[in-house]
Amino acid sequence: MNSSEVKLFRIYSESALLTMRTFKRGFFCSDLSIRYPYHECTITVPMLLLMKLLLPMLLISVVEIMRICKRFRMRLYLRNLWRSQATFSFGFIATFLTTELAKHVVGRLRPHFYQACQPRLNDGTSCSDPQNADLYVEQFYCSNLNISGRQIRELHVSFPSAHSSLSFYSMCLLAFYVHSVWQGRGSIRVLRHIVQFLLLMAALCVSLSRVADYWHHWSDVLAGAVLGVVYAAITAIYVGDMLRPQRPRTGVPCPTALGYSSGCHHHHLHQLMAENNNPNTSTKVHFLAAAASATMTTTTPLDDIHNSNSNSNSDTDDDDDVYKPHTSRTSTTPSPSALDLSNVV
Repeated sequence: MNSSEVKLFRIYSESALLTMRTFKRGFFCSDLSIRYPYHECTITVPMLLLMKLLLPMLLISVVEIMRICKRFRMRLYLRNLWRSQATFSFGFIATFLTTELAKHVVGRLRPHFYQACQPRLNDGTSCSDPQNADLYVEQFYCSNLNISGRQIRELHVSFPSAHSSLSFYSMCLLAFYVHSVWQGRGSIRVLRHIVQFLLLMAALCVSLSRVADYWHHWSDVLAGAVLGVVYAAITAIYVGDMLRPQRPRTGVPCPTALGYSSGCHHHHLHQLMAENNNPNTSTKVHFLAAAASATMTTTTPLDDIHNSNSNSNSDTDDDDDVYKPHTSRTSTTPSPSALDLSNVV
């Protein structure tokens, strides 16, 4: 290879990295962690987007239909669907952007870097030469003629794993979503946990395939998994409000911090009904009870999503909470005209 070809390959390699603004990290010639053989991806990028983006969004759409199938209203369904899909998409985009930023800043080499790139030093020597056995190489170029500029860029973005971060985000958020909409006891609760376990196993299988294919180091996959879980938890708690507590029981303080106040209306209404026995405050109690009943019909931004499927079950509970006023008793206090004044001096 003459000097003109060496210069051409060096310019070509550096331009591929500068186009994507990727940090060009050096390597030790004796580093065996970047000398693994090259294999094709088991889970390609289109497969990843299909499994971790399109299928979860389709699953959310079907679940939202099942939740309000008994009392289906198109306007309510579209509103619930928009909120659920927007929550999922927001976290997915945030996870992707964070992962890509870390990739370009760190610039870690992939396990199959040496075989795919076949790096050479600027003087034309390679790591196979005895004088370069323990050398740390910073200035190099890829001598492989069958590699494109995009593939050169891909060799420098190993940390963290995008497959791992996006997989764990999608599956963890779906697990939180199933936990929030699929309520029940006994066998239903066990089935819900089985579905959540399968979702997490799907994310784990995708992540482990990146290590098996020599596209990522194990630490890349671990960092991506932690990143995906953290973003899923943040999205579920602060964006989607999927992990809020259920309706509080009698005597339990109402959680006002999460904006969940429908159960509190029932509690305060019962206190007002208990004061109805006092005839001096009956007018005030009736007025406040009517105001509380009116506010119970309003919903918080996530009540439609969280409670639309439990309307049929809550109807029977509300029947027990309906106020039934006590029959007023006839006053037995004698009038002043009927008092016996014969003994009054």
